[in-house]
Amino acid sequence: MIKALRIPKQYGTYADICLMLGLAQLSYIAQRQIHDVKTIKLADLGTNYRISLERELNPEEIAFTVHYDNLLLCPVKGDKTEAIAGLNWSDVDFFDTKEKTETRNRYREFQRQSKCEKLELADEDKPPEPDARTQNGVILTSMRHDRNHNALWKAGWDIRQHFGALVASVFKAFADNDELSKGNEIAQAAAYFKAYTGELLPAPASAVKIFFPTFVQGVNRLKADTNKVDGSGHKEDWLLLWLIAAGLFEFGIAERIKVSDNTFDWRMVMMEPKELSFSSYREVLDEVRKFSPPSGAHGVARFDAEMSIGLSQQLLKHHPAKFVNQLPCQRSRSPSIKEMVSGFSGTHFNSKGQVYGVKEVFSLGLPDWIRPETAEDIKNYRKLLDEHLAIVRSLSIDEGNGELLNAYRDFITGNELNQFFRFNISYSDYIVRQLADPKAKYAPRRFSQEGLDIMTRSFDKADQKWSIKDITQNKGFLRIARAINSATVYAGKIKKEGTVVELDWQRTYGLAQRLSNQLGSKQDFITELSAFLTSYDNENMRISEQLLKGDKSLGRVWVTKEDLEEFLVLLDDGQPFKWSLVANLLLAYGYTKWKKPLEGEPEGAPAGDEDNTDEGE
Repeated sequence: MIKALRIPKQYGTYADICLMLGLAQLSYIAQRQIHDVKTIKLADLGTNYRISLERELNPEEIAFTVHYDNLLLCPVKGDKTEAIAGLNWSDVDFFDTKEKTETRNRYREFQRQSKCEKLELADEDKPPEPDARTQNGVILTSMRHDRNHNALWKAGWDIRQHFGALVASVFKAFADNDELSKGNEIAQAAAYFKAYTGELLPAPASAVKIFFPTFVQGVNRLKADTNKVDGSGHKEDWLLLWLIAAGLFEFGIAERIKVSDNTFDWRMVMMEPKELSFSSYREVLDEVRKFSPPSGAHGVARFDAEMSIGLSQQLLKHHPAKFVNQLPCQRSRSPSIKEMVSGFSGTHFNSKGQVYGVKEVFSLGLPDWIRPETAEDIKNYRKLLDEHLAIVRSLSIDEGNGELLNAYRDFITGNELNQFFRFNISYSDYIVRQLADPKAKYAPRRFSQEGLDIMTRSFDKADQKWSIKDITQNKGFLRIARAINSATVYAGKIKKEGTVVELDWQRTYGLAQRLSNQLGSKQDFITELSAFLTSYDNENMRISEQLLKGDKSLGRVWVTKEDLEEFLVLLDDGQPFKWSLVANLLLAYGYTKWKKPLEGEPEGAPAGDEDNTDEGE
């Protein structure tokens, strides 16, 4: 009896994930047909993956009960796809990439319509949902690997009468308790298959780059970048390639990526499960691929950033905290979404005219700081990620934002708050430039104060004796951050409700860079900050004198000596945190969107939507 499968990691690329997912699909088919149950759990154990079944399965029962299921793999047809030997397309239930692409494009056009336009449409006029696998079929045809994919399918179709024996053989070879097969699972499965049927498995096939991207290393580049299937390339066992092809086609996330004017590459990504049910894995992927696929039209970094955010948003729907309505008396550190999915592994295929070569094999993470404890936390994190996604989608390589996008990707796919600070310094200057640009259609998107509170506090460690909120709730810290905001963001000419309004004070430029340039020395930072505050205070006094003549008051914060002293205490060497953390947080909060005026601020100070200044993409 078999309760679990063990899949060794052998290739160091997404081929390992695809193989595991191909086996998971076989497990799903076998469980459903024999026991009518569907629960399967996926787990990454470091050197191998484990697939845990809901019910034990008897290989002998599988061999004589399970019948062929075309859901595992189906042939793909594009405009230039060659006919499958011995079959007519009219006799085959194939995946039509042209038709699927048209459906996907119609649905994306529908998504771009306004809410009013969508409401005006009758139900029968609303486009059908796209197939989540659409781009996976398109990349196969684009790279001319559709014939390899179809050849693998055809070989499986030809032995469909032995499908039960094939599944039983695979299960026995990959069984968690099978010592005979360790390290040699595919060959052992072939031996079991021959014992069941007296026949051999289909002949080895070409291990083309879409399945094994690293196999081109050490091979003549001109030969590696061709798509020949004449037997001149690297060969692998049919069963191995068949399982990998099934996992890749069903669960891959493929997209064309703009790298320059009129040049598009391909990027294929697989989500790396850590500990997750098979059904949740599929649901997360389908939600992203159908309804909010990452865009490839604005460069690689934005695609990766959107991918990380999108997967994180969907994983929150499956986080165990969704069942918790209030915090327990004895709190422990909540699990991160990375304990469900560690990240995503992929390959970048660069365009070489008529063919595609392997440019990069990569692996990127998900944000480890997303650790909800309650259902309300999940709601807040999703709102925070919406905010991040809006900022990312407002940036594009076409508008010269490549470095900003690279910096943000480094943060959202990593685990370091310092990566966010590096992005924030550049983004703060970008905010000011955009606000000052009279040709800018919208003011730049900004992080909200509530969002920064949630994100920064998520970096608190379990054994930490202090909290980041000890810094961000300090009165002096808040008032100085508010002063920076009033001097840079809420200053000069701003747009409010579609109208340009000129405030009583001018905008300060380059402050974020000047302060960040002094982060190597605490004394230099204090000197630069003091110079700004002195200039800010002098300007407040000058403008106030002018406004008093018209019986008006200044609508921005004053920073007192006591505020500065309270802030400087945070920079003391005796604090449990580094002074540079305080300085970086000050810059982050200085350019944020504030939710309300601080205590003691004058009447007329901006708050909430007033501080928003007509944000948009």
